[in-house]
Amino acid sequence: MNFDRRLIVRTSLAVSAILALWFVWWAFGRSPEAQIRAAQAALFTAVEDRDWDDVAGFLAADYTDSYGHTRQSAIENGKKYLGFFYALSLKTDQTHVRAARQQGVLQTMIRMEGNGAGHSLAVIGAVNQINEPWTIHWTKAGLWPWTWQVTMIHNDQIR
Repeated sequence: MNFDRRLIVRTSLAVSAILALWFVWWAFGRSPEAQIRAAQAALFTAVEDRDWDDVAGFLAADYTDSYGHTRQSAIENGKKYLGFFYALSLKTDQTHVRAARQQGVLQTMIRMEGNGAGHSLAVIGAVNQINEPWTIHWTKAGLWPWTWQVTMIHNDQIR
């Protein structure tokens, strides 16, 4: 077989350029709303997987909420109340995002599905009886689109 080395080099350079342009678009061309939606999906996947290191990465160091949680206590309560689940799924509906360059607010209805031991059914029942949207405040902590972090979560039905 006879390969044209120049053709191989040109093709490789063209593919590399296309991949580089795609990465630049992905990193910097998507709207803040799209970036927040992607971060929200990744956060919920981490919660569903009970990957608390990933969840902690999504919570800002100064995270607080109207329930009295800090970043650390939110993780501890997540472990406590979601640790008994064998399977867990968070479903969202009626999601709305308002965002600027460095900040955004996502409002969504959350429904929980799953099964497990202990008080898992009580947790599902408590979450699913809430009929007001959850409000999640996001701040972009760095240059990259994956640096969005949650600064606060609240729901007016929970006191």
